[in-house]
Amino acid sequence: MKIAFVGKGGSGKSTITSLFINFLREKKKNILAIDADINMNLAGLLGVEADTDLLLSNPHNALKIRTLLKGNNTRIHSPHAFLPTTPPANGSNIITSFTHDLIKTYGQTINDDNLHLMTVGTYKKEGIGQSCYHSDLFVAENILSHSFPKKDDWIVCDMVAGTDAFAYSLHLQFDAIILIAEPTLESIEVCKLYMDLAKEAGTEKIIHILGNKIEDEDDLAFIHEQLGMKPLAFIPAMRSLKKLRQNARPIQELEMTADIVTAMEHIEDAAMNTEMEEGARLPLLHALHRKLSQKEWVKAGYGEVHDQIDPDFTLDDILYHEAA
Repeated sequence: MKIAFVGKGGSGKSTITSLFINFLREKKKNILAIDADINMNLAGLLGVEADTDLLLSNPHNALKIRTLLKGNNTRIHSPHAFLPTTPPANGSNIITSFTHDLIKTYGQTINDDNLHLMTVGTYKKEGIGQSCYHSDLFVAENILSHSFPKKDDWIVCDMVAGTDAFAYSLHLQFDAIILIAEPTLESIEVCKLYMDLAKEAGTEKIIHILGNKIEDEDDLAFIHEQLGMKPLAFIPAMRSLKKLRQNARPIQELEMTADIVTAMEHIEDAAMNTEMEEGARLPLLHALHRKLSQKEWVKAGYGEVHDQIDPDFTLDDILYHEAA
């Protein structure tokens, strides 16, 4: 399963992502956590420091990762030719297990073999005034589009803030997207825009609302009324959480109250019962790739890449193998 947590900056994406990761760890699930947020908070919440030598956005790492993903795919003439929408094809090196060399090499193993963390990275001093974080995300999109974990294995992503996921392909890389809504007009406006864009992109069925920093029933009613969708669960406002993070303590030390456990169970259930049909995501990725391949900056920098789409490639063999 692939799940992402999105919302307005400061809405609690990283906190809830880490809570869900620890919930899965308690259930002994295999997990690949991806920190795609420019602020790089996920490692600290999980009780470790991000290994800066392994940052996905490091050009050397990104090239090695794309070389691995390319495998024997002859439709990609060079690992430098990967776009954020470059789809898997026959010959591609597909990730179906977290024992894959790519994850063992570029993922931090945290405490045990069941949790791996990949961190995209953040702005560098030398990039001031001349870099774009969206381009750093390309390699994470490549990893996600070439990853097909078993249903009981989880890729859990702490996403970019707001609607940045719609810049390229991040918005369609998941089985479920948890949209975090605070009971404020500012948070609601971001959620409304995200939901509108998801409808336009054809991914509205995988969106689920989670209320955060909820103090009473009125807060939940406000979110429901404003968004026209009932939150699947909620996380209460917690002074204990604020104090925990003020002391730089990991999220696993937070008391898992009944409200939190219930919320995590509902998130898991929502992801396991996604409404996007198997195989529906690949055509959407192909459509995005066709659009992007026609951009002048793509033609100038990458050449003709529209033929990276392999019409004969399907997920049937992969999905059948994993189901078995």
